Amino acid sequence: MFTPKPYLRGLLLAPIVGAADPAAVSPGEPRKPQQLPDVTVVATTPLASTGVELRKIPGNYQGADWTQIYAQENLSLGTYLFRNLQSVNLNEVLNNPFQPDIAYRGFVASPLLGTPIGLSVYQDGVRVNESFGDTVNWDLIPRFAIDRIELIPGSNPLFGLNTLGGSLSVRTKNGFAHPGTRFQGEGGSFGRLAAELQHGGSHGNFDWFLGGTLFEDPGWRAHSRSSIKQGFVKVGYDDEKTDVDLSYSFAENRLTGNGALPEALLAQDRSSVYAYPEITSPRLHFVNLKLNRSFTDTLELTGNAYYRRLEQRVYAGDIELEQEQPGAYLRDPVINRSATNTDGFGATLQFAYAGTLLGRDNRAALGADYVGGRSGFHQTRQDGELIGRLIGPVGSIRPLTALDADNDYYGVFLTDTLSATRWLHFTGSARWTEAEIRLVGTGTDQEGETTDLHGRHRFSRVNPAAGVTLQALDALSLESPVRDFTLYFNYSEGFRVPTPAELACADPEAPCALPTNFASDPPLKPIVARTYEAGLRGDLGSPLRWNAAWYRIESDNDILFSNAPGTLTRGFFQNVATTRREGVELGLSGAIDRLRWFANYSFIEATFQSAAVLENAIGPIAVRPGDTIPGVPRQLVKAGFEVELLEGWHFGADMQYVASQYLRGDDANQLAPVPEYVVLNLNTRYRLHRNLELFAMARNLADADYSSFGLVNRSAYSTPAGNVERFLSPGAPVGAWAGFRILF
Repeated sequence: MFTPKPYLRGLLLAPIVGAADPAAVSPGEPRKPQQLPDVTVVATTPLASTGVELRKIPGNYQGADWTQIYAQENLSLGTYLFRNLQSVNLNEVLNNPFQPDIAYRGFVASPLLGTPIGLSVYQDGVRVNESFGDTVNWDLIPRFAIDRIELIPGSNPLFGLNTLGGSLSVRTKNGFAHPGTRFQGEGGSFGRLAAELQHGGSHGNFDWFLGGTLFEDPGWRAHSRSSIKQGFVKVGYDDEKTDVDLSYSFAENRLTGNGALPEALLAQDRSSVYAYPEITSPRLHFVNLKLNRSFTDTLELTGNAYYRRLEQRVYAGDIELEQEQPGAYLRDPVINRSATNTDGFGATLQFAYAGTLLGRDNRAALGADYVGGRSGFHQTRQDGELIGRLIGPVGSIRPLTALDADNDYYGVFLTDTLSATRWLHFTGSARWTEAEIRLVGTGTDQEGETTDLHGRHRFSRVNPAAGVTLQALDALSLESPVRDFTLYFNYSEGFRVPTPAELACADPEAPCALPTNFASDPPLKPIVARTYEAGLRGDLGSPLRWNAAWYRIESDNDILFSNAPGTLTRGFFQNVATTRREGVELGLSGAIDRLRWFANYSFIEATFQSAAVLENAIGPIAVRPGDTIPGVPRQLVKAGFEVELLEGWHFGADMQYVASQYLRGDDANQLAPVPEYVVLNLNTRYRLHRNLELFAMARNLADADYSSFGLVNRSAYSTPAGNVERFLSPGAPVGAWAGFRILF
């Protein structure tokens, strides 16, 4: 259990400063009084047809629209989530702004294969967790196409697999809501250049929206150049009864992720790298058809069907350490290559009712879905030659893994929100899921022998949820300047099945080296998460809003990666009986004339609740109940403001405080943690003309020397090689960028 002391410390650290303002973003509109966005309806299912008023929702939902993301000049969606939302942390595991680990309430959505994934992510109703490892490629979600995001808390069964800690829903723009043309270009520190174009329009019942992004960044660290190419097109038809949208997303990126450095090297040069190259090259084609049909004023049908093709190549220069004898290690540079081709497809059908039941207001949805995935995974290894920090290939290429994986997930779901009175609302939900995973292929064990990776695994479960909300002032018939005072409680269960990558790497007798090869496939147990959440929120009129929430998430059979005894580069996945994430979220935001501001505080204790024996680079670790789960800071403070200083000139600032966190691999909490840090950011924009806007931003203005992530490992550059060190991912130094927007 947590104590009040950390809460008090966090509150003292939280200056009342504020948030981004969407005013003056759209060209040609007269300036309006600044007020907080009034989000009254939220999505209760991924398809989000008939929504439910926020005051009836038993949970700490958070949302934002495109104007808020742009007002801060955020580089990516992940950056916005970290800078603004409660209980969201960002770990720069790979030190690439488009490849972060995003954690919410201690659960992670990551692009890195082998990371335990506990969040589901949706784009226009399609789950974009990749089927081979449930990873989330943040670089494939185009920022310019985002209309709205919603962060749904807890183990909500309606959002399907991986929804252990929460779910993120992304909605894209259309031509009716976003007419006109917009072009922007920017450049600045570290040689970064970016250009973005978007256009929307409509004619009669038809609309269209399209855009693209080009991004080039040499990076602030050595040998860290990345490039982004994204495209998005949506066409639609909308009349009084029918709404049809067909969208296509494309991305072809080249991302360099140089990762963490041993402390000794970090002290010499924060911009250096451990070894290179480390390049990930994804290519995406994603088609989504969505239909909404209203039969009556109260009944509608929503459905979608999609196809998603992802081709991802990884070229990695690695230094492996081979134990020659106890305490003595030899450096073994290698080139690891992998190719993953995944075809994802699926469909959802949902009926929604918005009317009355027994004379009471009622919102209900009943639906079914299917998600399929077909993945081909191939890996090779080649001896390497270490030249400085560069690893060059020598010798022949050896095949390691050839694996085909099929995923089939079936689900049926139901939700109902009934208003017993105008101030008391009950919500009940349930989802049945059946998952089948088939593996066919071969891998290589620790001795280099070929092993079969054949397997067939089935998992099935029904997950329920129930909640209640109470508008206390309405219930007591009190007259008050407070517009709303809502209390709520919710219980929910979520479900995650082992991924093909985990099932193919779960044998301690045949450990694998993620993401470089697999061996054997004994069964793992699925994860079941149970969330309890209680809270209250209020509205003192539009200028001031506040919220307070408490939650506890108990997880059975968490899946973690453990190093194999006697090796530094191989390991296996294993279940850990019980873990817990428990925390508090506090938020305050407001608007006064031309000033908008916010302050958020989050506290979390993420702990093991059962004993376990895990392995890291040091050796076996005895984890005891109460030990802290690595990589989860106990406290987060976020605050910011934006003010219109003169007509058309906006200036804003925001800060993030992140408490210390234990190193990944230090599950018994024996080593010094990654230190706490504070980052300060500035942004400004000026409407020079109704069709021209100038903007600028600075990141890490105080040039803080910080690290957002750390792990324990043995260094190839120590004397002798193989000494245990803390590896830290350095945060970017101070940087500044400026640009322009042309708006028509």
